[in-house]
Amino acid sequence: MILPTSIQRLFYRYHADRLDTTKHEPLIIQTVLEDGSLADWSWLFATYGWDTVRDWVADPVHAAQLSPRAEWFWTGVFLGKPHETPRWDGGNHRRMVPVDALPAWLTDELR
Repeated sequence: MILPTSIQRLFYRYHADRLDTTKHEPLIIQTVLEDGSLADWSWLFATYGWDTVRDWVADPVHAAQLSPRAEWFWTGVFLGKPHETPRWDGGNHRRMVPVDALPAWLTDELR
């Protein structure tokens, strides 16, 4: 399923019209948790379900892809307390981006 137009605005760095809710689930969950509004979060939970999103957040590798404030908030919501991960000691904050979601103008050397 393709992302609804109302959600595509969050994916301005990508070809939002090419993102598939199944194939690109990790990127979509991460981006909506990080940058979404209440309406966007409602869509996220309706699309993936509470358990799927909770399991994504509960995985420290996934949660570390969020900004510190978003990780603290969402782990608090889902797990009852913020993660105490190495991320707080300067861990990495990286987005895992699927290559097929990158814009065409990005050179092959950067892919």
